[in-house]
Amino acid sequence: MQRRIYFSRLVLLGCITFVLSFGLHAQDFKTQHFPEEGYLQAWNFTFRSERHNLYATFLVSNFGPGSLNNGISLLLKTKDQPVFYSTREFDSEEYEFKKGQFYQRSGDNWMEYKNGVYSFYMNYGEREIKLDYKPRRGTVPISNGKFPLVEKGKFVQADIPFSYSTVTGTIRYKDVVEEVKGVGGLEHILTNEAVYQYSKKWEIVRSQTKDGYRIFTGGFIGNSNFPGEFFRRVAVLNPSGSLVLEGTVEKVEVLEWEKEPTSGYTIPKTEILSFQNGTCQLLVKRVRPIATMSALENISSFLRFFIQLFFAKPYQIHWIAELKLDCPEYSGEGKGYHSNYLINE
Repeated sequence: MQRRIYFSRLVLLGCITFVLSFGLHAQDFKTQHFPEEGYLQAWNFTFRSERHNLYATFLVSNFGPGSLNNGISLLLKTKDQPVFYSTREFDSEEYEFKKGQFYQRSGDNWMEYKNGVYSFYMNYGEREIKLDYKPRRGTVPISNGKFPLVEKGKFVQADIPFSYSTVTGTIRYKDVVEEVKGVGGLEHILTNEAVYQYSKKWEIVRSQTKDGYRIFTGGFIGNSNFPGEFFRRVAVLNPSGSLVLEGTVEKVEVLEWEKEPTSGYTIPKTEILSFQNGTCQLLVKRVRPIATMSALENISSFLRFFIQLFFAKPYQIHWIAELKLDCPEYSGEGKGYHSNYLINE
């Protein structure tokens, strides 16, 4: 029986998912339950083809009444069509997981890993999604494991288990079933502290160069409870999936600001991230929008009430982006996708 619960629209984190370093193992992004009320774990699947841009999230949390509240969200932008965005919310009675495995079932929606393939299925009535991912080698831990927060024992962890992998499947709208093929990835976040307690904005940028290198950056802008103002990382994988470069961002120089018309947020359009003691610079430029969506749209009134208690203007915004990296170990230019998850100003 579906309940209206606080499915913490931290799906906001699109779940973004970050952690940059090399020691990411499969168990790091399997289901891990924690007893704290702020516990949140989410997996965000991305998919891109000539016609579609898709962000699909599975989430479980203790945020709100009860524990193991869970649900899904879907943002789908099809060429020449309006953005579709919706969530479905479930309680613990409609939740299933398998200990030690990559698996979640929320109602009749599920994600799983079987025989080398990651898959998920979502059903929104008129819309139905089933996608299979053959993971490409190369994982990116953005937080270097469990990143400690201010309160002892509290942490956040974010990872990119795989990216730019081959994806096949079907997308159904009403009576029309379309077979699709493209590229996509998986992003993961895990925390035992409510994200609004320590962060204001999250982001992730995934890009690929002409010669097959993958350049990533991600992290969050902290609030007054977070020392250092921000935590952002950069990582580069070579075509074989090996990590060739990584670093924690030390300085950010914004070259151009822009007021995003739908959300009203003023955010960087072009910025330079410096790391490795200033020897490396990454230019990040947003080129054109894909979709902007308020997390308060297409959700239950009960969920909307709770979200507005904690999140002033919860939006997710996605763009096409261009990156230029200048570093002694590697230099290159990439094109890709930039996602912002804006929680509070």
